[in-house]
Amino acid sequence: MKNMKRVLFSVESTRNIYWDNTPITVGCQLVIPNKFKGNQPLCIISHGSGGLGSDTDLFVNSLAAQGIATLCVDSFTGRSMEAIGWTDFSGYVSPRMRALETVEAYKYLKEHRELMFAGLDLDKVACVGFSWGADSIANIFAHHKDDIPKSTFFALCYGNLWPFEEEFYNAKDFDVTVYHGEKDNWTSAERGKQFCEETNSNYVEFFDVVHGFCKPGYDKQETAKDVIVNYHAEFPVPTRLRDVFGWIQKGKVWKDTEWQRVDAKLGYDQIATERVLDDIVSKLK
Repeated sequence: MKNMKRVLFSVESTRNIYWDNTPITVGCQLVIPNKFKGNQPLCIISHGSGGLGSDTDLFVNSLAAQGIATLCVDSFTGRSMEAIGWTDFSGYVSPRMRALETVEAYKYLKEHRELMFAGLDLDKVACVGFSWGADSIANIFAHHKDDIPKSTFFALCYGNLWPFEEEFYNAKDFDVTVYHGEKDNWTSAERGKQFCEETNSNYVEFFDVVHGFCKPGYDKQETAKDVIVNYHAEFPVPTRLRDVFGWIQKGKVWKDTEWQRVDAKLGYDQIATERVLDDIVSKLK
């Protein structure tokens, strides 16, 4: 899309918050619509397990057309990753680590606002995440609730959100909506509903829609083969993640529960995507 200004910057991080303190640099992209001057709201976009792609591009362009600036944090390139490695911890970055990096990028904008980003209204913010990105966005209100405006709108699209962490109850202090496809077999619509019931969040379910409905290019017959899922495990509510990691090291998802693998159906859905975009615009305009 024309009439957009792209600003590239970076924030310092480490390879993983839990077990690898190797310093890295994480790239960030701010897109500001040129034709709208002053008081532009901001939408923070968190990519899924495949990295930046057609979904982030679609949201950047669609929101720019509405006069909304966007911030994307690339959690993979600085780690020499192309996607999440679900069986190899060297190819894994936790949602909590990604949330920390996203908050650091937002703080960078605030610190340099007067000199570089005077046209942004950084008190009018929305966050949208796709799949693994939804879990990352959830970790912002879970672990960084004092670093973002209380009016922030969170759009969690087909996230896992399981196990349910005690800090997820912080969602009660924010405007949160979970969007899920009825036929999603990679992440669970039922677990999404459970999250909303626990936190008094809003839930939107799309009939006959599968995983990845915000990502143009996915055909409804496309399949991600043999992906790991954990929604069958009966974790206690809430769950301490330190307890989960102990079982993962033993090769289990939780106590006597084995990991399961599925062939996940993927499919773009224009109606569902437009609903998410419309909600973001209505919250920010």
